Amino acid sequence: MVNGSVSDRTVEFLLKFGDRGRIVLQTALDCSYENEKNELGDFSYKDIVQKLQDLGYSFDPKMILRALEKDYGIIETTYKSNNQHWWKFIDKEQVENVINENKENDPRVELIKIKFYSLEPQKIERKLELMSKKTVLTEVDKKTFRLMVFDELSKLAEIYEEASQYEETLVIADKVKRILTLASIIARKVYGKGYNKGLSEEKGKEGENHDVNSIRLPYSENYFSDKS
Repeated sequence: MVNGSVSDRTVEFLLKFGDRGRIVLQTALDCSYENEKNELGDFSYKDIVQKLQDLGYSFDPKMILRALEKDYGIIETTYKSNNQHWWKFIDKEQVENVINENKENDPRVELIKIKFYSLEPQKIERKLELMSKKTVLTEVDKKTFRLMVFDELSKLAEIYEEASQYEETLVIADKVKRILTLASIIARKVYGKGYNKGLSEEKGKEGENHDVNSIRLPYSENYFSDKS
């Protein structure tokens, strides 16, 4: 039997049995709602087969039900005779939570979350906070910052664009924005008072054509105020 909580075991089960396992598990949940006051259990083999047929499925759920009980410990037998077999969920609420999360999660949204947290954003933010509080940055600080800009921060900027497209990841977009704002503070320390001055002077000289051809740097102060 798989170790861990019922939630963990349900996730493992779904990974192993895919769509067919999810269909049987959801069908078992649906039957349990209909049999809520049945003393024999949450659902029976006949219940599952009948409901699957009603939904247009023709496969036999017997092996999947066996795995749910024997291999994953998600259900257990409550009654068995020559012509009946009933089970109950060991923890129905945990199973429901996993199923509902699985329904709601868009793979693209999940990938954004995976990308973001794989970069260990808390560590990046802590490093930047320490640098931002320094009055003078050492050469080692500057080198560390440059490496971060072209590695983690560049990747975070890409994640920001993706995260901004989905309501579920707007929180991640805000976190990235905060990290890049810290990076902007440090960039000013590195470059000094001319951080934005050079750009504005060049714009004044080139006139309207500059607006058409220019590329706006994501670390400028205006970038963050415009996006807020």
